[in-house]
Amino acid sequence: MKKLTIIYIIFALCTTANAQLQEENFNATTLPAGWTVTKSANDTWQFGYTGNIVGSGSGSSGTYASFPSGGAYFSDNDSGPSDNNVLTLTSPAIDLVAANLTSAGIEVIYNHQAFGKSGNFMIDVWDGSAWQNIWFVDGDDTASNTGTSRTVNLDVTPYINDAFQVRFTYDDENTLTWGVGIDHYKLSNTATASVEDLLAVGFSYSPNPVKNNILNLKANEDISQVNIYNTIGQKVLVNHPIVANTNLDLQHLPNGVYFVQVAIGQREGSFKIVKQ
Repeated sequence: MKKLTIIYIIFALCTTANAQLQEENFNATTLPAGWTVTKSANDTWQFGYTGNIVGSGSGSSGTYASFPSGGAYFSDNDSGPSDNNVLTLTSPAIDLVAANLTSAGIEVIYNHQAFGKSGNFMIDVWDGSAWQNIWFVDGDDTASNTGTSRTVNLDVTPYINDAFQVRFTYDDENTLTWGVGIDHYKLSNTATASVEDLLAVGFSYSPNPVKNNILNLKANEDISQVNIYNTIGQKVLVNHPIVANTNLDLQHLPNGVYFVQVAIGQREGSFKIVKQ
């Protein structure tokens, strides 16, 4: 292993404890501490919801999606057809400037179900002076009604400030539709690698920045899966090397920032790369 890689791993071990800045799983049946909500008429979010996600049942089998450990959920279907439901769920403010961050990202696991192609789900962040939309799911989106939850990883580096917040908004577009659930939210310092679980199997990666299209991954055991996401959460590469040393060709990807998730057996890790 090259000296620079060893230095990088030591640095990662010293900093990954601080990589996770804010996290909420919504497992409890009450509004989490520091979070705020706005409700529409008499309708509001349910917390710690473990039941079926309405609208996700597939065919006659009645197989529904759910959050087994609990989640934040709003069922527009249960609220009835008369209300124009626009609800928000907002995180506590956090000072990212004091944390000396150079980059940050959020991960959100959600389940959006649209009936009649209606119902929008939005993720906004507070940039210090105004709310900025970073994720918008329209009821027309074909990915909305798959019956399975979706994970997005979003870069929020441009919005680092001393009162950073995340706001989730659901708008039923003044019609009766299904609803939305949020299973997990996490805000992380993406300048630090999160590969501590992979260190025991000798994992390393190079180069970073990637300047010649090739990202090399090495380990003492077979690398079972690699997923690469862009900064708006789209999965742009999936690879199943099943070897301990593999070169990933990133030629088809535009220059920019990407998040790489690696699995080796039951171990998983993630890190950020820049392609130049």
